Amino acid sequence: MSVATIAKGLRWIGMPVFLGSTMIGTPLMAVATPFIMLPTLALLYKRHTLPRDRQADLNSLTYIYFGSIFGIAGVILAQLLLVHAIAKPLFGDQAATFMVELVRSTVGDLTPDQLVLRGKIASSWQYWVLLVAMTYVAAGGVEELLKYAPIAYLHRRQRQSADKKAIPKEVYLQYAVAAGLGFSTIENVAFARVAVKVGESGWKLALTIFERVVGGTIGHCLMAALIAVNVAKMGEYRRTPRNLWRILGGPILWHGSFDLVLFGLSALEGNVGFIHPEDPWRIAGMILVAESIQLSLFLQVRRRWLALGE
Repeated sequence: MSVATIAKGLRWIGMPVFLGSTMIGTPLMAVATPFIMLPTLALLYKRHTLPRDRQADLNSLTYIYFGSIFGIAGVILAQLLLVHAIAKPLFGDQAATFMVELVRSTVGDLTPDQLVLRGKIASSWQYWVLLVAMTYVAAGGVEELLKYAPIAYLHRRQRQSADKKAIPKEVYLQYAVAAGLGFSTIENVAFARVAVKVGESGWKLALTIFERVVGGTIGHCLMAALIAVNVAKMGEYRRTPRNLWRILGGPILWHGSFDLVLFGLSALEGNVGFIHPEDPWRIAGMILVAESIQLSLFLQVRRRWLALGE
């Protein structure tokens, strides 16, 4: 079976199966899924509007997108192992308790004693040290490496090819964004399913989808775009640690800062991990802070993109 046939099968059979599986046990996902898929459709539309010589290969984009969806299992495993390795020396015998509290998505059913324990952990210096490591290394480092992987592959394949024509910046961008979208889509589906399963009201489900698509997906895509811009700016380069930092340093710092702000705001409310605020003013403040960071990132990406010229 050819590469093109497999890619076509993923698009026309794999995608419907994937979307259908997200609705198993949660029929409300049928309402949420179309909104979650909007950024993916936007990428395909944007590719279609580009001149043919600036369109990324559709089969390659398909493999990258689905590779990111399935690759999230490895990413999550790597992140959990990293966080546990960091938590062990910081929390000692309490590391296991900390890990349990970290992955909670709701605190509505906890006892007063459990809430007090979470507050003590959240206010400790050990937790804030771990937050920095978790957001910049486990989240920023691991996830931005995932987005860079397809660009690294494209760059290597180009060097080995007889055709030494420069790769258009638009192709770099499509590859990186496809990786970011695959990861973001499965992440958004997971958040929406949790919201449905815990019985969130309609407006809270809508808020979750809005935050994930506008905040999460756009953030992932902007950081992927910054990777693409950095690679396009460098042209031919050797894969040395210094050059990798020139490519990934900015996206990792932006990603880590974005996550640190959100986890930090949650910690100030006595939470371990991220627990969504209930107060409307705090929700509005959180969204304002998050979108301010994204606007700054967008302006940086736009400035560097325009500086590349045609």
